Amino acid sequence: MKSICSADHIIGYSESAIAKGEINDCVVRAIASTFELKYDVAHKFVAEEFGRKPRKGTFSTSLKLRARNNIMGIDYKCIPQSDLMYRGSARHQMNRGRPVPITLSMFIEKYPKGKYLVIKKGHAFSVVNGVVVGNPSDGNHLRVKIKFALKSED
Repeated sequence: MKSICSADHIIGYSESAIAKGEINDCVVRAIASTFELKYDVAHKFVAEEFGRKPRKGTFSTSLKLRARNNIMGIDYKCIPQSDLMYRGSARHQMNRGRPVPITLSMFIEKYPKGKYLVIKKGHAFSVVNGVVVGNPSDGNHLRVKIKFALKSED
C-alpha cells in the first residue's frame, strides 16, 4: 500500500516553527492534509475548537467531529458507523457478539477516491485517493481497526 509522510504533503509543514516543536499532533496533521490547510492554521484551529494543549494530543476527536459539519468552511460528511463494520462471513463478522470494524486495507478498497480523515484507537491520519498520509509507518498497519472516518466534500 502506498503511503507518504504527512510532512511531505502538508502545506507549510517544513517551514513551521510550531511543527518543529510538536509531538502528539496526529489530529492536527490529519486535518491539515485532509482539508488542504497550512499546518499552522490547522494547529490553531484544533487548539481553539478542540481544546488541544501544545504537545499533548487531542482527545474525543470523533465526538467533536460528529458535532460539527465543517472545518474552516469546508464541509464534510461522517461515514456511518455501519459502513465501517466488516460484512464478511459470520465466522469473521462477530467478536464475542460484537461486529468487527473494517481494517485499513478494507477501507482503502471500499473508498479508493476522495480525501478522508481516519481515526483508529489513539491515532488519526488521512487517506487521500487511496494513499495513506501520516506517519511513515501508517501505511504498513493494514490490519488496524477503523473507529471513525469522514470525507471532505470539497
